[in-house]
Amino acid sequence: MPSMEISSTSSSSTNSSSTTGADSVSARFVSARFVSARFVSARFVSAMVFEAMIAPWTWCAQRIGASTTLGPAAATIEAMPPDGPTPDTRTNAGRVPESLLVASEWSWRVLLVAVAVGAFVYSAAYLSFVVVPIVVAIFLTALLDPIRSRLIRWGMSQGWASGLAFLIGTLLIVTVIGLAVRQVVSNFDELTTQANEGVNRLTDMLSKAPFHLKTNGAESAFDRALDRFKKNPATVLSGAFSVLSTTGGLIASSLLTFITTLFFVTDRRRIFIGLTSAFGSAAPTARTAVLAAWNVLLSYVKVTLTEAVVTATVIGTSTAIVGIPISFTLGAVVFLLGFIPTIGAIVSGLLVVAAALVTKGVTQAIVMAIVVVVVQQLDANVLYPLLTSRRLSLHPLASLLLVTSGGVVGGLFGAFLAVPIAAMLMAARSSLVAQTLLIDADAAT
Repeated sequence: MPSMEISSTSSSSTNSSSTTGADSVSARFVSARFVSARFVSARFVSAMVFEAMIAPWTWCAQRIGASTTLGPAAATIEAMPPDGPTPDTRTNAGRVPESLLVASEWSWRVLLVAVAVGAFVYSAAYLSFVVVPIVVAIFLTALLDPIRSRLIRWGMSQGWASGLAFLIGTLLIVTVIGLAVRQVVSNFDELTTQANEGVNRLTDMLSKAPFHLKTNGAESAFDRALDRFKKNPATVLSGAFSVLSTTGGLIASSLLTFITTLFFVTDRRRIFIGLTSAFGSAAPTARTAVLAAWNVLLSYVKVTLTEAVVTATVIGTSTAIVGIPISFTLGAVVFLLGFIPTIGAIVSGLLVVAAALVTKGVTQAIVMAIVVVVVQQLDANVLYPLLTSRRLSLHPLASLLLVTSGGVVGGLFGAFLAVPIAAMLMAARSSLVAQTLLIDADAAT
């Protein structure tokens, strides 16, 4: 039947077309769901990335008590509807442990601080010709501050007191250096002869029983060092500081230190205000922190200066009584090394005992060793606790590590600066923390 065939054919074609349309609609629906899922995933990832980028800055702003806003972009992200599963509703499977997150955040911050400190130290070493005189001038200004304060209390004006304190300090430094150098030069031939005889006695004693040591290398090394010092003593001294390479550099740095100290003593208030004004609205906070560090430096210099004078006087007098020809020079060396905690006392004691050994003999060396040990023990256990305050107290191990690190970085000069700089930084940090706590307390009330 033709009509039924036609009807059957049309019916089958209708079914086929409807099936094709359904498949097409289903495919489009699946594709739309896939695109929507990718879009939601992209929005979630972008939100997480943005949150990770702004989290450190938000944390820093909250620490200093500032009010921060995340801006329109963050508000848009916060207003996003939870189209997909959020981290709070996910299972713990596949999540990064909280301890690892904390460790990673601390790690990159510590690395950033280490890079910043390394860049600062490298820049300071590269500009050592300028940095060293400035730092020495700051310490000399702290040394002269007690004289200036005493003159002001006696009724002298600040300008005249600053100028007279600078003049007195300059005369004292020049006098001590001149007397020490003159004593070494006048007794150099006698000292070298006695040193050679002492080294020979010492090497003979070590080469015999019960030591049986080979001492030929020690004798030749001492002879080479002595010849080098005779030919060019400035090179030996500049090598000890490791920041001044030539005699001309030593003279130029001394002149720059002299001029910088003059300005710091006479005009330090205006310099201080000008430098701290660069912090803008945070200038009062910066001034408070700098003043706290300066007060700690004054206390450190006062304590160390008193200890160095007492120790150098006692040991220098003892060396003169024993009969060592360079007693004043040894006293000056003990005074200078007294500004290097822990290691300075050890080195100065060894130098005094070695000088007594090579110039006078074993008996005088033993006597000087006893004197050095007694003086240093009284200094560490009696004098220092009486003079120092709690904010200056530092564990001997911390002092040893700081001095060693400073010596590795900057030689003798770095060892000299390590402990006072650490004390100043700790004081500045304490001041900043105290001011932050006050700001937070005011904001809470």
